[in-house]
Amino acid sequence: MTDSNNSISRRQALAGMVAVGAAAAASRPVEAQVWGRVFIFNTAPEVVQLELNRRALPAIVGTEREDYYIPDVISIDRTALLPDLVVGEFAARNRLQVQYPDGAVTYQIDVDASKYELKRDLLLYVHRDGLIMLHDGTNISENVQKIS
Repeated sequence: MTDSNNSISRRQALAGMVAVGAAAAASRPVEAQVWGRVFIFNTAPEVVQLELNRRALPAIVGTEREDYYIPDVISIDRTALLPDLVVGEFAARNRLQVQYPDGAVTYQIDVDASKYELKRDLLLYVHRDGLIMLHDGTNISENVQKIS
């Protein structure tokens, strides 16, 4: 049974997700931050399997709660390598396949390093209706295109 006095709003849950991303980015030592990272959150209540640039990433477990969910997160390195040489890291051009229990969706994600510095972290939220990408708190989801 849910206590309505203790439930949190959708806005509070989303604010918590952003805070978790910021905390994850801040937990790395400054000297280790040569290149930024991409923090990928699963905001769906089910497990998703990801393949980034021809390499399987660890599964991201969805965490379901009665009134809200707390997303699970993994992180991967950004790189300046040529897109054709990149396997499993996040480059300027990326192909990400998201596998749900009932099917897969593939996305093309292009991130211009001159516009979105490589030393900065990105947040990528995976959900049933698509992907949301943030750079320094700004929505840059126009860089994400569903291709299948």
